[in-house]
Amino acid sequence: MRPISVDLRKRVVTARVNDGQSMGQLAKRFKMPKGTVQNILERYRDSGTVVPKPPNSGRKPAFSQTALLKLEKDVLDHPDSTLEELRDRSRKKVSLVCIHKTLRKLGFTRKKRVYVRMNNAVRTSPSNAVRGAKG
Repeated sequence: MRPISVDLRKRVVTARVNDGQSMGQLAKRFKMPKGTVQNILERYRDSGTVVPKPPNSGRKPAFSQTALLKLEKDVLDHPDSTLEELRDRSRKKVSLVCIHKTLRKLGFTRKKRVYVRMNNAVRTSPSNAVRGAKG
């Protein structure tokens, strides 16, 4: 959802300060929820500005770009390593699931105890084979 424009925020604050209108009156006047009016006024009271906060960028990745390159080189040098061995060599305090998902993101898949790139993975059965059929 997009933040409310700075102009409208300024009008809400001006109406509250100059006219002394209640939050409910402001909500009806500007056709917005009372909670939104309250948030705008609290932001103005706490920081002195009506500019909206920047959006949260989310969780930081566990592996930096250089760490990803090191992990990729490690997998290429030791394709038969377990997830635990890769985690130990990377010296990161992350879960095995994180290592697995990072390897998938890098394009690696596990084939018979060896990590290979997805585009190098060979199909073991023809694409037109019937599942469960023998012979």
